[in-house]
Amino acid sequence: MSLLITSSAEFDETNQMGVAMPFQYRNNLKNPLEIPPNSEIAVESIKLERQAVLDYGNSNTTNFWFGERLASSASYDTQTSYFIPSTNDILGSKSPAEFADEFTLLLKDVYSLHPDIASDKITVTIKTDATTGAFAGFLYQIPQAGSPATSQVPAAGVELSEISGSPATWNGTTLAAGEEDCFAQLLPQGSEGGPLSLHSGSLTFTGLNSASTTVVGLSRPFCFNKDRGEFQGWAGNDQLNSFDDDSPFGACVGKKGLGTYREVFMDYALVCDPDDGISLHNYKVGVEGGLPRMEEIQYYNKNAGALNINNGDNSSFASGARLPAAQIGPVTFTVTNEKVAISVSGKLLVDVIKTNSASYKDQVPAPTSIANWKMYPTVYLTDKSDSVNITNYSCRTDSNIHKNYPENSWIARTKIQTLLPLVRDDSQQDLIQAGTSQEFTPPWNDAFNWNQSVYNRMIMRPLTSNLTSQVIRNYKGLESNSIMEDYENIFIMGQNDRYIDRRIQSWQANSANVLGFEPLSININSGMIHGAYDGASFSSVVKPKTTSRQSSFVRVPTLTHETYNMNTGAPSKILYQVPRFDNSGAETGALYFQNGDKTFIDLKNAASLRVTDLDVHMVRKDERFVEDLTGSTEIVFIVRQKR
Repeated sequence: MSLLITSSAEFDETNQMGVAMPFQYRNNLKNPLEIPPNSEIAVESIKLERQAVLDYGNSNTTNFWFGERLASSASYDTQTSYFIPSTNDILGSKSPAEFADEFTLLLKDVYSLHPDIASDKITVTIKTDATTGAFAGFLYQIPQAGSPATSQVPAAGVELSEISGSPATWNGTTLAAGEEDCFAQLLPQGSEGGPLSLHSGSLTFTGLNSASTTVVGLSRPFCFNKDRGEFQGWAGNDQLNSFDDDSPFGACVGKKGLGTYREVFMDYALVCDPDDGISLHNYKVGVEGGLPRMEEIQYYNKNAGALNINNGDNSSFASGARLPAAQIGPVTFTVTNEKVAISVSGKLLVDVIKTNSASYKDQVPAPTSIANWKMYPTVYLTDKSDSVNITNYSCRTDSNIHKNYPENSWIARTKIQTLLPLVRDDSQQDLIQAGTSQEFTPPWNDAFNWNQSVYNRMIMRPLTSNLTSQVIRNYKGLESNSIMEDYENIFIMGQNDRYIDRRIQSWQANSANVLGFEPLSININSGMIHGAYDGASFSSVVKPKTTSRQSSFVRVPTLTHETYNMNTGAPSKILYQVPRFDNSGAETGALYFQNGDKTFIDLKNAASLRVTDLDVHMVRKDERFVEDLTGSTEIVFIVRQKR
């Protein structure tokens, strides 16, 4: 019987990085060791030093919310938001400082979906105990832009998506049709522009031709789908018109849109038609069958009826009839959080001012939702000679938005693969068509119909004859002209039916202990403030749990034994699983494990083994090195002949 004493450092408490590490080291023997035939080996004892680390392993999930704080799951019917999932790219054990850096990047990715969260300025910083100076938790700060965006009309050369396949041109001022039936969208990215700001952001179109039907408006992005090689919802010059439609508006079946062929969908649109006058429309899911449609906004209603009311408080043109096309002038869309206002020639066509009756519901624009947080200038030109100008566009850019790409929107990420590197110098369409080898991010799991879930809520549905079941409220604007009114940044860290239906099993969260909120499932206060700082600022309420929930194993690759790792599905050289707690009950710091119940592993050596050096590894179940050890590691092995 022999004892083999191994150590990762020549001198105690010395790491000797680059020569030997506490999780991977080699000991050389001056005199070779002869192991007799038919021997077996076991671990006698282990001494190591485990850091206090945060374990955000593969199974950890945190989801997020930006909207009103919910009092109950029933509140969902009055809300326009939805949870934002996150993918765990952190993985494994991290020191508090490392975790803060990586969780900051995760928060930037999550909250970059809203244009007026200053996602590139999000921070996670370490809090320490005022008395001892020990790690106590984290301070999470998620700022908003806090002020209106300036106008930045996209320059010539920005991405112009020809959605319907008809060619179009953009010269920095005028968007012109190259053929009839031209449905096009400007999609600036990076520093060249971005989505419309929801902080009183405005978009102005001029030069509409009253003699030809023209549609101008704001729309969520129609992105280029890598899998089909087409724009979302379209195949060549035609709308897909199928129930597995990848359109950002859902299954657009039955030609319920605008334009010559009723195939044009936008979130908010003005139609100037020489015969039918000036009409307004917004996207909704119909009551019958739940199919997407462009519903008219009846801004002009004058006389009260069963389903309408005098709209004079919300429109300067509540005359009982649409404005004639001859009165068209500059058209401006203004969005203030959930509220949308539309004006012509500086006069208010419609706004959300009075909503104290359900009868107003179809006479004012529907509220914005998480699905159209990011909207872009979009037009439909009927004839080849048609064109419109854009003279004002208050948008956010990469100075405010992390990964400022159209595909980095909640709606796109529920539907298609997206190309979201930290820096991207071309459009997704151009990169796909050029055959890029960059890695794409798959759509969120089981998210394809989340848009339908949002627009099936009572607050988003069109008016019906059952007025008592209708939901309308005073849609949210801004608080003190600084931050989104009553909106909070909420971390979903455990099962919470108010924010995530428990039937959505693949996205249930479980990270409260790591983030410092156990036993809560959400942060109970988001610290929404405005003034010198605009946005959310809140801290862990308890010290995050710094134990390692991942198992550690001792692996010795230089000997002749063989075990089997069913996690990797391959033979292994693992000898022993290190307990979570040492003999004194400690789980971090300097630990000592005396193995009182040894399991001997056969070395399978029919002849003597001559050992001149010994490699020792500390690994996880996937055979990757552990990351939470420091100082020196000392492991004693016992070798004996089989009995």
